[in-house]
Amino acid sequence: MSVNVLDKLFKPEAIVLVGASNRPMSVGSVIMKNLLEGGFKGNIFAVNPKGEVIHGEQSYKTIAELPKTPDLAVLAIRPSLVPETLEQLAEKGTKAVIIIAAGLNVKDEGMDKTHQELALEIAHKNGMRLMGPNCLGLLVPHMGVNASFSCSPALEGHIAFISQSGALCVSVLDWAKPKNIGFSYFASIGDAADLNFDDMLEYLADDPKTNAIFMYVESIKNREKFMKAALAASKKKPVFAIKSGRVPEGAAAAASHTGALAGGDDVYDAAFLRAGVVRLEDLEDMYAAILFLEYRNKVKDEKVTILTNGGGPGVLAVDGLIKSGGKLTKISDETKKKLDEVLPSTWSHGNPVDIIGDAPGARYADALKVLLDAPEVGEILVMYVPTGISSGSEVAEKVLEVETERKSGRIFGCWVGGDVVMPGIKMFNDNRLPCFESGERGVKGFMYLNNFYKLRAQRDEQDVVTTPLKPVDKEKVRGIFDAVMAEGRSMLTEAEAKQVFEAYNIPVVRTRIAANPAEAKKLAEEIGATVALKILSNDISHKSDAGGVALNLKTPEEVEKAAEEMLERIGKNFPDAKLDGFTVQEMVMKKNPHEVIVGVTTDPIFGPVIMVGQGGTAVELVKDTAIALPPLNKPQALDAISRTKIFKLMEGYRDRPAADLDALVSAMMQIGQLVVDFEEVTELDANPLFVDENGAIAVDARIVVKKYDSPKHRLAML
Repeated sequence: MSVNVLDKLFKPEAIVLVGASNRPMSVGSVIMKNLLEGGFKGNIFAVNPKGEVIHGEQSYKTIAELPKTPDLAVLAIRPSLVPETLEQLAEKGTKAVIIIAAGLNVKDEGMDKTHQELALEIAHKNGMRLMGPNCLGLLVPHMGVNASFSCSPALEGHIAFISQSGALCVSVLDWAKPKNIGFSYFASIGDAADLNFDDMLEYLADDPKTNAIFMYVESIKNREKFMKAALAASKKKPVFAIKSGRVPEGAAAAASHTGALAGGDDVYDAAFLRAGVVRLEDLEDMYAAILFLEYRNKVKDEKVTILTNGGGPGVLAVDGLIKSGGKLTKISDETKKKLDEVLPSTWSHGNPVDIIGDAPGARYADALKVLLDAPEVGEILVMYVPTGISSGSEVAEKVLEVETERKSGRIFGCWVGGDVVMPGIKMFNDNRLPCFESGERGVKGFMYLNNFYKLRAQRDEQDVVTTPLKPVDKEKVRGIFDAVMAEGRSMLTEAEAKQVFEAYNIPVVRTRIAANPAEAKKLAEEIGATVALKILSNDISHKSDAGGVALNLKTPEEVEKAAEEMLERIGKNFPDAKLDGFTVQEMVMKKNPHEVIVGVTTDPIFGPVIMVGQGGTAVELVKDTAIALPPLNKPQALDAISRTKIFKLMEGYRDRPAADLDALVSAMMQIGQLVVDFEEVTELDANPLFVDENGAIAVDARIVVKKYDSPKHRLAML
């Protein structure tokens, strides 16, 4: 369905409120009052079954009586009335509807479908788009539209805000109003039964009145559409998201290490990263980012120089900057000499540039001019700490005079405190410069915008790379998967999983199968080297934990004895497990390899994801992993590896040479292609994957398959 229908939602010429009321503090009354007071220039109609005068406006008893077709309808009615009301609106030709009520996803007695299912059927049949249900409504300040029951109106601005929480919408509006922060669009999408983030992002990406987009996300409903829309929007303007809650995870029941480690929240991190969306940690961070973006949508330089009259607050700002990944400007000797000429000898002679507590506005101005002229100085945070000697308003006036003259676009402020510094903060904001009440908040706002542009540059560089893959044998893998599922199994044996790896050109230890201890002894004789022995059973996933692994067996006799002891031990501890024999494999004799895990799990929201990190038996304890969405090219795979701690070790240190990262990257890409080619793959582990300077090889392999019969596309990225 075309997103152009959203013009009827965001740019209506006529609005009708169905369920308008005079009853004090009712939803129908508050929305009607807000509509009338919002300044909307088009027609506002009210529908009330009694035909009363509502807040001074004559209402209509039915939708059919309306003198013209409303582009937008707001429904402040009980859930059971929604479907028939939509039918009436469809007959009238209305294309956009906001459903305020909650509780549509229930069936009344005698109904085959819920009210929500009926509403969606009617909407889809008639080319209608629904916002909600269970939402606050919509505010479009530049249109004078306040189709909500918010207690605070939205000022006109250039930030779009989309939220699944109506309560959060009210909080943000109340926070923004005294700071004169405005919005281009303010949409509460509630349960998002129809209109969702992807629709909003697609529309707002090309909206000239919107400079930045903020989202409060509880869950994504269509992974493919969301990723496509978010990636397209982030290429055009800053996009930020704050994500609450956690995806219910089935990790406790997962057979693989990957399933236990790749929690829903980590996957959201990876998805936002791949889409070019900057994730905000909490509400306070969102406020900081919004405040900065209200006045600035560009960053001139990632380095910051701090000009302050207070040492302690300046140092706290430095802490906040460095923790957020920022950088301090290194002040040159030449710039220090010029500062010496205008500052007292007791100034800090470094960054932060502490010009002492008694600094008047003139001293700020003189120092600021020197810093703006310095070639090494990028962004400048000007901080003022109130004292009984100087005036925050006078300092703000002098700083703003310099910026008016220079038009640098590189200054943001921090007037530390409360009531005393508010006039100075207002002066900054009135001159379209961001100003905060703490340095830590200020540098966070700056860094979020800086991080967006860094992320966009990274995406632009990485996403265009085409990396050739190694040849694969899809027919062989199809045969293995079909045979496993035909037997009613979901987990491949280790030997089967390694055959899949071999078919996809993933280096793996050659493995042979023995039916009993005597056969294991014979295979060890044929291999003629140190071997590893493992129990073969679909009922035992983590074999080492079950005592089903024996390593460094040097003679065939040791192999036979270990097999016999293994049978006895597992028979006692796992009496119900079906044992299918043993695997015998040559030990990988590497001097000091890095143990890495590369795995796949299926996230309920974003589908298959790839995990990489430190592997081995303690993988769940160490939890040093990163998530990426398949398919992967070389830069994307390397980026995921670089987000782990083991990456630093693999780069080499002391006398240990750098690992062959290209070999690890290749394995990740081949596994990613396996996931793309076979929708049956739900879980996979290559753990450990030994990586050293001579390459990478999978020592163990585990794959879980399941028939995929959902109409929903499996991959988030296509």
